Amino acid sequence: MQPMVTLRNTVSIATVSALLALSPLANAQRIEETPSAGAMVADAVVVRPVYFLLSQVGAAVYAATLPFTLLGGNADQAAETLVVTPLQAGFIRCLGCRQVDNQVSRLSDSDGSKRIQHFVTLSGGMGFVDTLGESESGPSYGLYLGTHFALSDKSRFDVMLGAKQLGDADLTVGGTKVNDSTLSYQIATRFGRDLGAFDLMFKLGGHYWNTDREVGTFKGEASGLDFLYGVGLDAWLTDSVRLGLDYTRYDMQDSDKGYDSVIDAADLNLSIMF
Repeated sequence: MQPMVTLRNTVSIATVSALLALSPLANAQRIEETPSAGAMVADAVVVRPVYFLLSQVGAAVYAATLPFTLLGGNADQAAETLVVTPLQAGFIRCLGCRQVDNQVSRLSDSDGSKRIQHFVTLSGGMGFVDTLGESESGPSYGLYLGTHFALSDKSRFDVMLGAKQLGDADLTVGGTKVNDSTLSYQIATRFGRDLGAFDLMFKLGGHYWNTDREVGTFKGEASGLDFLYGVGLDAWLTDSVRLGLDYTRYDMQDSDKGYDSVIDAADLNLSIMF
């Protein structure tokens, strides 16, 4: 299992590096500004983390109100205001700049500069569980509901919530059989670029998870709130059908129960837009 652990750690490092690199590469047509060194430092240290936190809090509010905003017909406006606007300010804006080119609130869907679609995603793949010093794999599958934004500068955004079975893994620890079954409820944001044949998308979010553990005849459970992050490629089969391949890492810790686990999931996703 050591090569698999090394591979997963390498992918995780590459994902975080790509997230950090996304900001200066994401927008080729930047507003002409000449920020000072102090403005750049303040932006990097204070402003961008605040915008990132705002986007994640906004994603939680969006998720909690989604059934009502869908019925009311303003789910896209809620996602735009609560999530996409702070994501643009946090990741698309040039370092130290005050403005964002192609700010989502200034674009119009009537002239094609902004396209908004809601979607349902079916996800299935494998979850690689690393716990108790042992590694094993099991099937992962889930269902998501969300909103997709495609902007004229080729930036892409998803706001999504869903539930996912992360893995049902059988482990052997010290000669004892251990079964872990983990269910995750997730709120995530995805952001990236249209590269032509594919959309390159990065994922950040949080999840509430619950793991049922069986050790022989003993049954117990652990739960908690933790982070998730990942990277993926999306291909559009038609204007309303999207096929994607994702890697996502889920961290899970419950200090009260002494539970510490990591799950790396590789999934194929089919999204239907409406």
